[in-house]
Amino acid sequence: MPFEMSLARLIDGPALWRLGAGERPGGPHVAVVPGATAPLLPVDLPSGLRGMARERVAGRQLAEALALPQEVLELYPFAPAGKKAPFGAVIVAEAEIAEAWRAALQPGCIAVLPDYLTLPCIDEVWTVATDAGDGVVVRLGLGDGFAAEPDLAVRLLAEAQTPRAVLRLGPTEPDVDAFLAGQEVPVFDSLEALAKSGAGKPLRWTAAAGGVDLGAAPSALYDRLGAGLARWRWPVLAGALALAAYLGTLVLETRDLRAEGSRASTLTGDLVRQHFVPEGPILNVRAQVEAAVQAAAVPDRGVRAEPALIQLQRAAPVLTRGGLAVQTAEYRADTGLVTAVEVVDFAGLDALVADLRTGGFLVEVLDSRSQVSGGIAARLRLQAEPRG
Repeated sequence: MPFEMSLARLIDGPALWRLGAGERPGGPHVAVVPGATAPLLPVDLPSGLRGMARERVAGRQLAEALALPQEVLELYPFAPAGKKAPFGAVIVAEAEIAEAWRAALQPGCIAVLPDYLTLPCIDEVWTVATDAGDGVVVRLGLGDGFAAEPDLAVRLLAEAQTPRAVLRLGPTEPDVDAFLAGQEVPVFDSLEALAKSGAGKPLRWTAAAGGVDLGAAPSALYDRLGAGLARWRWPVLAGALALAAYLGTLVLETRDLRAEGSRASTLTGDLVRQHFVPEGPILNVRAQVEAAVQAAAVPDRGVRAEPALIQLQRAAPVLTRGGLAVQTAEYRADTGLVTAVEVVDFAGLDALVADLRTGGFLVEVLDSRSQVSGGIAARLRLQAEPRG
């Protein structure tokens, strides 16, 4: 069947129009350019590269391979549907030629594609099309394609992996047809016949194109991104300044609250010392103030604070029970009665403190630590609760 690109239509897509050839379609269409001037070439990139760095490395590789300055090349990443690698090949075009294509576009053009990307695309199926004026155009399954003269096309096909089937479009080309006949795979001359064989359905044109559109310069995306970032520059800056001001205010308020809390604690201690606990340590403000208030409500019967020795005698039954050992006992006016004890473990220490409080003592654990030799060493400050 003849393969006239100007009259063709993409699979489930718009009409095709070979750029500059004949009258363009009246509605939306895809402009087609020669694949020989926009080849699809593989690149080998480190997996960690992303964004513009990946494109720069690919540009350097291809500029060296083509012996051309990197500045005169335009690169278009190619990622057909079903491919896991997002950047395994690129379409390369000279910037001057690509600009000429874009200048020749007509209203209604929605994309610009090389001719081999407009062919039906089926996984592991070759689509080979010939046209008297355009040589051979080939789509090698999902991930490759090219346009070339017949003798070069035969050499490139010989290097490709053998397909499951071949879709052959266009007029006879002796060298190409002879090569295909020697592949020992079924060759079909229409999509209908290929579909009946069970080879599969072609990809939609948007998936088969692999995200390529030669009608948009590669720099256009970054220009739009830069313009978008520029529009948000001042709002983001204002937001950052507002956040900094808020955090600064929060830090100042926190510092003021801590200072106020420290002043309130100091004032509370002074008031308690002045009116409720004139001497001895202040262990528990609430309990000691309540005890002082209760004592003030009871008529004075000459009750005095117990001497330290009496307090120690009262606490002795608890301090000398099994599993406990009193190391030292010391009384000073500024610290009160402090005893150093050894217990088996921290649970035993908690039980000792609870028993002393039940026995009528205000208890403060000054420190506690594990000993290398075993057991727990602790220092306790004791004060007998006032009794009427």
